[in-house]
Amino acid sequence: MDKLAERLKAYIESHPIDLGDSDCKTVLDQLYQAYAETHESDPPEISEGFRELEEFLGTLPLEDNNTVFNLCCRLCSAYEHKAFLDGIQYGVHILAELK
Repeated sequence: MDKLAERLKAYIESHPIDLGDSDCKTVLDQLYQAYAETHESDPPEISEGFRELEEFLGTLPLEDNNTVFNLCCRLCSAYEHKAFLDGIQYGVHILAELK
């Protein structure tokens, strides 16, 4: 197994990945970007949460409404990105433990 890992590492080092023009710095980031651009719509509980948020924000002045809504969306996106990357990393660790 170690010999295979060494050969794989040598191959990766001698064949760097071309991430193209994307802002992604890693393969994991590029994988997440592909996921984010193609995943299905939000499940009902998330859609309902955004409806509740919009009802609450409707009582605020437009500028405050937009500020809070944008902050919530940025936080949701950051958490989704972290959870996606963590999930892959945990999966890799599980595979390593099983071998």
